[in-house]
Amino acid sequence: MPQVNGVAFMLTFTEKERRKRDIWQIIDAIHEEAMRTIPGVRRIQIKEMGVDVMATAAAPIHILIAGADFQVLHQLGQQLLEICRTDPVLKEHFYQPALTWTLNPNAYELVLDLPKLRELGLTPLDVAQQAYYALAGGLTSEFYRLPNVRQVTIRVRLKEEQRRHLGDLENLFITTPNGRQIPLRHLAEIRQQPVPTVVEHDNLRRVIGLTGYYRPGKMPSMDLAIEIMARAYQHLNFPPGYTIEMRGDMTQMMDSFRRLFASLLLAVVFMYLILVAQFRSFLGPFQMVASLPLELSGVFFGLWLMKMHFSSVSIMAVIVLSGMDITTAILLIDLIMRYREQGVPRDEAIKRACPERLRPILMTSCTTMAAMVPLAFFPTGGLDAYQSLGVVVIFGLIIGTILSLFDIPIMHTYVDDFQQWLHLLLKRRTNSFPGEVTV
Repeated sequence: MPQVNGVAFMLTFTEKERRKRDIWQIIDAIHEEAMRTIPGVRRIQIKEMGVDVMATAAAPIHILIAGADFQVLHQLGQQLLEICRTDPVLKEHFYQPALTWTLNPNAYELVLDLPKLRELGLTPLDVAQQAYYALAGGLTSEFYRLPNVRQVTIRVRLKEEQRRHLGDLENLFITTPNGRQIPLRHLAEIRQQPVPTVVEHDNLRRVIGLTGYYRPGKMPSMDLAIEIMARAYQHLNFPPGYTIEMRGDMTQMMDSFRRLFASLLLAVVFMYLILVAQFRSFLGPFQMVASLPLELSGVFFGLWLMKMHFSSVSIMAVIVLSGMDITTAILLIDLIMRYREQGVPRDEAIKRACPERLRPILMTSCTTMAAMVPLAFFPTGGLDAYQSLGVVVIFGLIIGTILSLFDIPIMHTYVDDFQQWLHLLLKRRTNSFPGEVTV
């Protein structure tokens, strides 16, 4: 039966507007007091849920040391942990440093005397099972029943005073097939062999992880992880075959960026194909898609103004914003094309369409921005993680809409001129024959 060596629980705080301290100050205070007052505690990690959407199962900062031998991995991990606790820069910016596992010194291995086992009719499995069930116990097939009490299973094992010391293990009796009982020390040599508390793998390699956290206003995640790896290369002597790698927020964020950028590209392609079918032209939709990059100026300006980072939430907001921005282009181009089908000259059609479409475009944009104001500027109830979504949509719509009102008519004239030039070029080539000169 495995022993309990860890506990996990969730802390729910009141809203930040009703607290004097922010969540980071509370977390650091709890961690400091727990490490100081709880005897025998090895590792305490407290991470936020709902504030950081990139929170991983381990920690935002996760450094892996990979190699073959547990002893060497543990030694390198302890040295790196000590560097993080003593280095002035890392001590100031790196919070809750800890290793993902350590070596358990209270572990032993049995070196069995195989010839003697064969003489007694025993196998290594027989010895291991009898020792395990005597010390850890086994569940019976019956239930302990009491009136009006929920039934429970019964575990049978030696008394605690009979399995407390190493000598108790040496004197443990092993029963042979013919009923003889022989002390374990006559069948095996008991050696102390520290083992990892957790066997951790990454891509089929044995690893040990150094985990920790960063804080707002301090060194950001990527810079802090790079600084830790730089200290490791500077102070640690890695044997051949041992490497150090970065995990945590950075690898997860890069993978999310790759997926979201692929989604953004796919969204633009689908929008282009839909516009091709709607306007029955391959070149015409380019004048609408060309307005999409204009929104990025508003996106980056808004993130800079609000002191936020470009994250996976921001990319999702850009995908949403692209659909909104293309609506402005469709409204303008659709009315321009209607006027031109009625025989209105191109420039005159642009002059008529733009003022007429200005009101619905501004109404659509202003309504969307008004809906995003609470999320962007007054997030509550754990919505801090999605604040950048509101910021991206609002500033992207403001700048994108203003620039699109100028860009789309200009792009329409350029694309129309190019289509006319291309049409004349193809017409001349069609009407030209070998030996004939076209003037």
